[in-house]
Amino acid sequence: MLALDARKQEILRTVIRSYIGTAEPVGSEVLAQRSRLGVSAATIRNEMAMLEEMGYLAQPHPSAGRIPTDRGYRLYVDSLLEDTTLSTGERTRLRRQLANALEERDRFPEEIARTLATVSHYASLVAQSHPDRLVFKHLHLVPVESTHVMAVIVTNAGVIRGRMVDLLEPVDAEGLDGLSRVVSHRLEGYALGDITEAVLTRVLDEAARQQRVVRQLTEWLLHQMLAASRQIHVEGTLNILTQPEFRDARAARSVLEALEREEVLSNLLEGAPDRPVWIAIGSEHRIEDLRGCSVVAAAYRVGGRSVGTIGIVGPTRMQYARVISLVRYLADSVSDVLTEPA
Repeated sequence: MLALDARKQEILRTVIRSYIGTAEPVGSEVLAQRSRLGVSAATIRNEMAMLEEMGYLAQPHPSAGRIPTDRGYRLYVDSLLEDTTLSTGERTRLRRQLANALEERDRFPEEIARTLATVSHYASLVAQSHPDRLVFKHLHLVPVESTHVMAVIVTNAGVIRGRMVDLLEPVDAEGLDGLSRVVSHRLEGYALGDITEAVLTRVLDEAARQQRVVRQLTEWLLHQMLAASRQIHVEGTLNILTQPEFRDARAARSVLEALEREEVLSNLLEGAPDRPVWIAIGSEHRIEDLRGCSVVAAAYRVGGRSVGTIGIVGPTRMQYARVISLVRYLADSVSDVLTEPA
C-alpha cells in the first residue's frame, strides 16, 4: 500500500469522516472549510485527484465530489482511525444488559445479539463456536412428568438451550439424577466435536439398567452436538433499511437475503477467532451480495479458548471507531462473565 504524506492523510481522513456522517460525496470546498490544512480548495482538489489515482477515493460522476473506496477505508481503519472508548455510562448500561441476558442463560446468544443491534443500529451476529471449541461440562435431566424430561447441556460457553425429551419409559427423579451424574462425570472436558456415537456408547455403558432410555438419550445428544455447530443468531437486519445506501429496495433485498443464509454468516465470521478484532471491508470478504457492507467481529473466550463470536454488519460507511469499541468491549465483557463461576 502506497505511503501518504501528512496532507493526503488529513484529506483522506476528513473525506471519510464527512462521508460517514452524510452519505454524500465530498467536494474540495467542503474539505477546505473542515480540514485543518489551511490550503486552498484548488490545492485540495489536486490532492484528491491524486488520492483517486492511488485508489483511495472514487468519483461517482464527473460533477460530484469524492467518496472513499474499500482501499481508502482499509487505510483509514488500519492507520488513520483514532482510538475511542465507550463512555462510563454506556459501559454501565451494557454491563447491566449483559447481566439481564444471563438471567436466561439458554437464550444468552440471542440476547447479546439483540443488545448489540440496539446500541449499534446495525445488524448483529452472535455465533457459538464450532463444537471443537466448545467443551462439555454438565448434563442436567430435570423431570417434568414420568416420561417427560427437560434435558440441558452446559458447556464452557454457557447453556445449549434445554429441550424437552419424551422418554419411551418412565424414569424416576433418582434414576434421572444418577444418569445425569454418570454422563456429566464421563463426558466432562470433552470437546463437543469429539463426542461421537462410539464415545457415547462407551460412556453410557455404565447405565445398562436403563438401556432404552440411554439409547434415546444418545440419539438426542448426537443431535445436539450437530446443532451446536449451526447456532448463529442474527438481530437488527431491518436496521440495514435505515441506511441511505440501502433505501433502494433492490439493493436492500440482496443484503437482507444474504443475512438469512447460514453459510454466508459462517463465512463472514470465519476469520474472527484468530484476531482481537477482525474487520472485513466490502470486497475483502468475497460475498458478492454484501459487497456494500463491512463486518467487525471479535471472539469471546473461556480459558483462552475461543467459544463464540460477536459481530456487526453495516454499510462500508459505518462508524468504525464506535463499532470497533462496542464489539471489543462486549466480547471482553462476555468473556469475563462466562469465566465467572455460574
